[in-house]
Order: sequence, then structure tokens, then C-alpha cells
Amino acid sequence: MQAFRNLGRAIGISTLAGAALFLTAVTARAQSSDPDQKQITVKPTDIDHQAAKQATVVYRKAWTGSRPKEVGESKLTLHAGTVPHSQSSSHGDGDNPPRYPGDLNYHGGAVVEFAKSHAIYMLPNGTCPIAVCWGNPEGFLRDLGKSEFIHVTDQYVDRESDNRYTVGQRAFVPYTPPTVPFTDNDMLTVIHAVASVTGETGYGHIYHVFLPQGQDECFDSTFTVCASNVFCAYHSSADFTDIGHILYSIEPYENVIGCQVRPGTPNGTLVDSTNDSLSHELIETITDPDGTAWWNSTGLGMFGQEIGDECVFLVPPFYSDPAIIKVKGNLYALQPEYNNRQHACTADN
Repeated sequence: MQAFRNLGRAIGISTLAGAALFLTAVTARAQSSDPDQKQITVKPTDIDHQAAKQATVVYRKAWTGSRPKEVGESKLTLHAGTVPHSQSSSHGDGDNPPRYPGDLNYHGGAVVEFAKSHAIYMLPNGTCPIAVCWGNPEGFLRDLGKSEFIHVTDQYVDRESDNRYTVGQRAFVPYTPPTVPFTDNDMLTVIHAVASVTGETGYGHIYHVFLPQGQDECFDSTFTVCASNVFCAYHSSADFTDIGHILYSIEPYENVIGCQVRPGTPNGTLVDSTNDSLSHELIETITDPDGTAWWNSTGLGMFGQEIGDECVFLVPPFYSDPAIIKVKGNLYALQPEYNNRQHACTADN
């Protein structure tokens, strides 16, 4: 079993900025389970890199899975404009996690009432079959968006209609594996390149960047808070000077110790670990896209926790313990979400 992502952390230049890259946007049909889905292949340019450097990260929130904390909680968040809040574990002591952690509080900020999720797949040396490298994230997102489970968000966004969360475009980004980890700025470069082609920004669109096995990614070029040693995934928002507000999540390879679901889930650890993390980040983006909407501010060891953070339950030695949920006729292993109406972590709405 692979222990952790193992790329080195030697300090170097930005991995996407040093090469003379060119932009291509090619509509394609290959690998798509939806014949109407648009696909593009994008290579970021220096224009995208400069846009990323000038962007302002509004909010960033990391999820650490079942890993022990190696850095202070304050370093796991970046939040502009209000009091920062931390990501901390809610799993309690031993095998008895609290199932009724504490209601979320509203802090006046934006929520996501409707959105398309756009998948961005990072392809090392130009190739990484989606089914082999990640499973079927977009198929899962389609099912989730049509499920009863997604309606747990209704109470937080003040909407009850069906089919509010759908799947948009797919982007492939071929790259040469770098000798240093990617940084969040590199991810902003990629997202800017893709969003500049799709033309879809603002609160109605969420970009999910999927990294392949072995590819590390860190918050910044100090290479201290990384997928290889601290977080399993994170969701974030940023303001670009040219294309505006962007919501995004970074999804490193999840089938590693500390980020895996327990063995024996319906679709295997690769698929279910990917989907479990993706549902965590998507639903937290919906209910707290900028860190100013729904989170627990009551203290009691849960200050700053969002809808998903309160309901991550663990089993020894390093596994998350999701619920088995039927979503549009398919079984998925997904963590529950906190439900203010029921004052508990639930696997329904």
C-alpha cells in the first residue's frame, strides 16, 4: 500500500511558469459517458500564470482526513475579511465519535444556490485514464446532484428544487511531472486557463482539479502544508482581476493512508475514497464558499468546522468510516453531513 505521496519538496521555480507553454482548446468526445458533454484540452500560458499571481485567494479550507496534525490548525486555513477559523477533527476519543456535534451558524455570507461542477484532470506526460486514475467522479456528481442526499443543503441555501447541482465541462491538462510539488498558485494558473476558455465563473460554477497518483501539491512554495503530509483535499475561492470570482476544490489522489475510506466499501477504495472526498468538498463549497456563510462558531472544540468537518468519523488505524448510501440506484460510501434540522450528522436530507 502506498503510504503517502512521495515527491520531493525541494524549493524551486513555479512548476507551470518556467516553460514556454501554449494554450489549446479542443472540443473532444473521447472518454465521455455523456455524449453531450463538452471536453477541452488546455495548456496554461504565461498569461494564466500572471493572472494567478495577481489573484487574491479569498478563502481556503483544508480537510486532513484521519491524519494526525503536523502543523498548527491556523495554517490549514487562509481567510480574508473576517476572523479566520480552523479545521479540527470532530472524531472524539477512540471509536466513539459524537454523532450530535453542534449546529452550524450563519455568518451572513454567500451560499451556492445552483452550480455546475467542472472537472479538470491533470494528466502526467499527457495521459491518465479517468477510470484507472480516479474512477468516475463526474458520474458520481451526476448521481449526487439528482439524489435526496444533496437536499441536506436546502436548509442552508434556502432552496428546495431538484437538479440544482449539475455537471458542466471537462478539461484535460497535460503536463510534464515537475521535480517539486505544485502549489495552490499553480492550480490557480490551471483554473484560470480553463475558466478563460469555458467563460463560466462566479457562484454558479465550481472547478474540481484532480491530481494523479504521486503528484504532490502544497499551499505555497515553502512546501510545508502539502497533500503528502497534511491534507487530503481542500476547497477555496479566489478573485481574478480579469475573470472575477472562482470557486474551486483541489482533489489529490485519495487512495493513500490517511485519506482512504475503510476497506470493503461497494466500489473499492480508489473510487469510494475519491467520491467521499469530492462530496465533502462540494457540499462544503455549496454551504460555505468563502468562509463567511455556514460554520460552527459555538466553540466546544468545533469552532470553524463546516457541514462536512463535523461528520468525519474514523476507524483504526487510518481510515474514514463513511455511511453506505444508495444514490440514484447506485451504492456509494459517503460521509454523513451535518443537518441543523435534525441536530445531527445524517445520511439523508
